[in-house]
Order: sequence, then C-alpha cells, then structure tokens
Amino acid sequence: MTKKMSNPDEPVGFTVEGVLALAGGRGAVAKALGVSVQSVAKWDRRIPSQHARKVAVLAGLPLEIVRPDMVQRGHSEASDYVKAASK
Repeated sequence: MTKKMSNPDEPVGFTVEGVLALAGGRGAVAKALGVSVQSVAKWDRRIPSQHARKVAVLAGLPLEIVRPDMVQRGHSEASDYVKAASK
C-alpha cells in the first residue's frame, strides 16, 4: 500500500475542496466573491491569493491554514483568534 504524497501547494491539513466545503461549497464561495462557479472549480491546487482572505473568513479558518505562504513568519492569525476569543 502506498501513501499518497502530500501536495506542497495544498493548505496544511485541508484540501482546497475541504476548505471550499467549510466555506459553504463552490456555489456559495463563487457568489460571495462575485465570480463564476466554473472559476472556483479551477482552483484544484490552491486558492488564488486575491480570494484567499475572504475564503478563509467564509470557512472560519485562519489565513495560515488556507494559504500559509501569505502569512509572515512569526505571526500567527490563529493566535490572534485565540487572543480575541479569550477577551
């Protein structure tokens, strides 16, 4: 049995399809972003940077999960969520 190689462009622990599902599905994401469902369906490897922040909000995930390459090293949006929730 072979183990599937992980894709370095996929969100850590989540596939693009998984993130889109958490955000309400392709149709809901397309509507929220003002793009076609076909456009969203083309996101097979990663969510485009111009849409990543909004998709992260829709999915209820920190940006570092959706697009780790867009977050500065040493800064964690996840820790910001924890700090805000503890207030």
